[in-house]
Amino acid sequence: MSSKLEQYIKDNRSEFNGERPSKNVWDEIEATLPEPRKAKVVALGHVYKLMAAAAVVCIVLTSVYFIYIKEKNTQGSMANQPQQQNPIAPEYASQLNKEFNVIQTRQQELKEATASNPELYKAFLSDLQVLDSTYQMLQKQVSSTPNRDVIIKAMLQNLKLQSELLYRQLMISNELNQKEEPQQQNKNADLKG
Repeated sequence: MSSKLEQYIKDNRSEFNGERPSKNVWDEIEATLPEPRKAKVVALGHVYKLMAAAAVVCIVLTSVYFIYIKEKNTQGSMANQPQQQNPIAPEYASQLNKEFNVIQTRQQELKEATASNPELYKAFLSDLQVLDSTYQMLQKQVSSTPNRDVIIKAMLQNLKLQSELLYRQLMISNELNQKEEPQQQNKNADLKG
């Protein structure tokens, strides 16, 4: 059936193309269409103002929560926890005390060894103060850090470095003193002779 219709359209194409519908046809089609509705005009400025106000309210409420409520909860939980008198665990305290004693002993030995050369002692002391200031910073952090073991191990390492530095400074001082002794003896011999 469709082939007959197609054949008919091909044969009579020129007749179809020659005629045009009248203007009344379009008017009749337009009359049957429903009336177009007018679109509502929504002012977006008003919507943006509402969204901005909602965002500001959210920011203010969040800020209030974090500033006041969270702070009170943190203080309350801190009040419920027992205060630690010493933030350093006992197993580390003995090691720290041992290193302190070694450092104090070596500092005294270094002071005695460099008594004849105060400039050298000042230079040695400035090197030691760099490590000591790092130790002081670590000591302040140990009470406020949740991972205390890492900080305490760093403190121990720092004390060992201080001890090693003092040992090397003692060796340098002793070498200088040994070099000065023969020179001092030669000067004394020259003065006597």
